[in-house]
Amino acid sequence: MSIHAGLISLGGYLPAKRIAKDQKGRLVSFLKRETLLEPEYIDQIHDTSHLPGSIETNDEGWAKQPWFETWLENLPPKKRDNPFQGAKERRRVPIDPVSLRESIVPHPMLPSDAETIAGALAIINSGIAKDEIDLLLAHSQVPDLPLPPNASLVQHKLKLKHAGAYGVDSCCSSFVTMVEIACGLIRAGIKNTILIISSFIDSHVIDRSAYFSINTGDAAVGAIVTRVEEGYGYISSASTSHGGRHDGIIFQQRSPSLLKKTGFGPDYAQEFTTFHNPQACKEIAANAQQDMVEVVHKVLTKANLGISEVDFFVTHQPVAWAANAWREALGIPSNKFYESFETYGNIATCSVPTNLLEAIESKSIKAGDHILMASSGAGENHIAVLEKLSSRLIQNSHASLL
Repeated sequence: MSIHAGLISLGGYLPAKRIAKDQKGRLVSFLKRETLLEPEYIDQIHDTSHLPGSIETNDEGWAKQPWFETWLENLPPKKRDNPFQGAKERRRVPIDPVSLRESIVPHPMLPSDAETIAGALAIINSGIAKDEIDLLLAHSQVPDLPLPPNASLVQHKLKLKHAGAYGVDSCCSSFVTMVEIACGLIRAGIKNTILIISSFIDSHVIDRSAYFSINTGDAAVGAIVTRVEEGYGYISSASTSHGGRHDGIIFQQRSPSLLKKTGFGPDYAQEFTTFHNPQACKEIAANAQQDMVEVVHKVLTKANLGISEVDFFVTHQPVAWAANAWREALGIPSNKFYESFETYGNIATCSVPTNLLEAIESKSIKAGDHILMASSGAGENHIAVLEKLSSRLIQNSHASLL
């Protein structure tokens, strides 16, 4: 007897998002009883009915800053007429409460704490018992530490007594990669219930003086993958890689792009997101549509389906134009598509699950729909997964809104 596996719940930690009244009580209770999350974060949810964090506008982040005119002058000439490139706002995590108490230089929320909240939401929305989870797959685009990765730490913070944990990394495409791996492990009978968590806490690596910084925001997303009803769940997947572009977009230890140093003061060097190799970046942009078409063609060929049989498409949104450019290259109509760039900006590995969750919440997707999830990762990795959505995912997502 064949095993069918697919998504049954999603949970998004999107800073400052309002929590439904019924979900708030369950979330606060779960976080207090079942996790090691710092109490200040739980208190914020209880007191405000919003997830911890804030909404940052273009004005607050850039236009009202004293260095804004210098920033404009240093933009590439083609970007000066439209400096915000379609971005309107993005989400920001709060300051870590422990660093406020114990450090003269406080830092943003730890990625592992954001991941703990996202994982808690996915578990609550699934309706399953936490002890049923036998594996945690995690990707932290910005981890707490360079080594080891966050997976086991988040397993500890969620008190997942019966779950192993390991990291998966294909950059911005990592959530889709983890869906493929999780479905494969369950279909093979190796695992039964897998928690997936992805995060991108851009606040740790943003250089606001870089022209592309206006595109990026903070988020963490969780999902449960397990057995689903016969004929539903995972259908097919495919991936491609182009390692010659590896140094195009990197984290680099450097000072901010706009910095007037003194002889004695700090140079403010840290790991910043950096468009490092201009030639590789040009190649990434020039091949963006072709790369997406190639990987989607492979996944549809495996499934013996045509693009017209795809009911809905969710993808990455690295810049304002990219997601619709991919949709148009694939020939998918706009009514079968959802993106949230104006609200969240580029949230990297969290883009696909966030767009899927919000499309379900808006009732743009129904049980049994063929959903195409596809993403690029730093321009060098591309993956697509085709899934027939289980009614459990639809029901659990709508129930979370009550």
